[in-house]
Amino acid sequence: MTDIKGKTNRLINIVMAVLMSVAMGLVASVVVFNTTDSMTTPFPIFCLLNVGQSVIVGILVAIIIPFHKAGMYLTRNIKNSSLIYYLIFSIPNALGNAVIVSAAVSFMNIAAAYSKMDPTHAPPLFIMWFVAWRRIIIPMVVIGYFVSVILTPIAVITAKYLDGGVDSGKKFKWFQIELLIVFAIIIAGVTAVLDIVVIERSKRTIKDKVSELIAANSKQIELNINTYLERMETTSTLLYSDEIYYTYDETDASYDDYDKIKYEEKISDRIVDISLMNNYSDFAIIYSDDHKVGWVSHGTMDMFEDSGIYDAFSSLISDNARQDAWCFGIKNNDDRIYYIKRLNDNAILLSSSYTIELSSVFIFPKQLEDMSIRLADEKGRIIYSTNKEELGGKVPEELFKLLDYGSAQEGDSRTVVLNNIFVNMNVCSNGWRVLSSVPYDKVLKENDELASFTARISVLMAIIFVLVGLVFISRISIPVDDLVTTLQYKAEVDRLSGVMNKATFQEEVEERLMEEDRIRAFIMMDMDNFKRVNDGLGHSYGDQIIIRFGKLLKGACDEKTLIGRLGGDEFAIYLSRKIAGLNDEKDLRDYISKELDKVMELFKDEFEDERNNCDLSVSAGVYICNESYPSFKDMYENADRALYVSKNRGKAKYTFFGEEDIDEQE
Repeated sequence: MTDIKGKTNRLINIVMAVLMSVAMGLVASVVVFNTTDSMTTPFPIFCLLNVGQSVIVGILVAIIIPFHKAGMYLTRNIKNSSLIYYLIFSIPNALGNAVIVSAAVSFMNIAAAYSKMDPTHAPPLFIMWFVAWRRIIIPMVVIGYFVSVILTPIAVITAKYLDGGVDSGKKFKWFQIELLIVFAIIIAGVTAVLDIVVIERSKRTIKDKVSELIAANSKQIELNINTYLERMETTSTLLYSDEIYYTYDETDASYDDYDKIKYEEKISDRIVDISLMNNYSDFAIIYSDDHKVGWVSHGTMDMFEDSGIYDAFSSLISDNARQDAWCFGIKNNDDRIYYIKRLNDNAILLSSSYTIELSSVFIFPKQLEDMSIRLADEKGRIIYSTNKEELGGKVPEELFKLLDYGSAQEGDSRTVVLNNIFVNMNVCSNGWRVLSSVPYDKVLKENDELASFTARISVLMAIIFVLVGLVFISRISIPVDDLVTTLQYKAEVDRLSGVMNKATFQEEVEERLMEEDRIRAFIMMDMDNFKRVNDGLGHSYGDQIIIRFGKLLKGACDEKTLIGRLGGDEFAIYLSRKIAGLNDEKDLRDYISKELDKVMELFKDEFEDERNNCDLSVSAGVYICNESYPSFKDMYENADRALYVSKNRGKAKYTFFGEEDIDEQE
């Protein structure tokens, strides 16, 4: 008895730990799987993971925690039966393993699940773990005890054989093999758990970043579409430049034939002038008797062989202040989008463009090459889709309901996940919806391949884990780091003024400077006596001045002009001859003079009170460069020098920098 107590106790402890852990892992798997509604892992895999975790933890507990000493203490007076001895001896081991193994395994499962949850909506990790542990602790203790009672004889026989059935040399080899196997199992298990946690974390990170990128890209497409639509709407306003264009009524009997010919010829000439700037398939004024001035395509006319074109389109204009409407799918025609604008009680402007032209608006990054994009109207009819087969169809009913499609308003952005597909919806200015979707399996394809690879090599890596562990972990993190870096959203805007901050402005200008156009301009602008505003009216008021001036500049400049705030009340503008659509340096100089005159007049109007109270004005310095690949620094310094001259010559001026002399303008 003494021999068994002294030499075999720890080995029995380990054997019992393995046997009990297998049983407890199976029981825990059944309990958790049958009491969890959101379980997505197949039961065999879930069971295998739990058994593996239980065995690893059980062996560690048997090696580290001396439960066998408690058993030895309980059996110190038992001498008659070795079976009774080991039945009592194994009770502390069974109960201790049950408590610790159940706590550890439940914690690992909960931690893995917690890594997938949104921390802002998830309960505390400790609470989640305690609830899960409480669910399995009693079954684990009961099964641990009965397993110990039933399997102790097997453990005793196995331990005696391993401990005494071989000579010392073989025993030492067995000891080495046991250590190697135990170490390999532990490392393989730990590695597998780490792999699962890290891969799941990487999946979550990738999903979050891809979601952010898709949302940002959808917003950009919405803005692109708004610009496209606004361009068509703005074109229609050009017919308001002369009263006759929008007041003429062909059905008015007061006009004689000569007047009609004269007026319609004038209107037709104006329509031709306007249409030269745009690529419209229809652009005409249609009167209530279906008479047309301008051109209407054969495709549109074919839909109205029996007349009625005016009534059909006029009826689409809702009772809104703008008296206009956008429409699609007229008489099942899916190849055009129409814009209708009422000019008077008996005349409407009809313009249209081919839906295929929208392809230039739907641009997305290479990282989202699997993304699908739809443009749909308020009723869910698909106007444009990257999947041509969907054109003219309807947004799926399930998605329609999930997005609460009908209640969306202009500027709304909504995100849902449907059938493992991420879907983002943005609402355009005319009520149409941009829907972007990407299947998560496409996004996570590389990550899933990595997970499969790590699962296959985890056992092999266990043997050399100590040597290559760090390399292995870095192998997991590299794809995540690369993708996160790729998905970084680079738009950096000065929060106060709403224009680019200095770093972004410099980066954008330097990129433009590498273009072929030689003739470019750099304008420095600075508010005069701005310090008086801060000193007299407070820094908060000064901040409002910065905000208003930023809005003024954005409103005065076109979208291709770069505007940046370099610090304080100092702003900079960059443009080139090519971007401005001008011919030479003189044209660019004249254009800048005209624009600066406009800005200074706008400034006087916007800041009239501040000008009267604090003598607030704005000065500018202009540097026009005519050389290849100038530096940002040189352009900045020369424009700043011209600005300095403006301030020294009385402020509220702009000055052009020249090689020989410096001119100034008020």
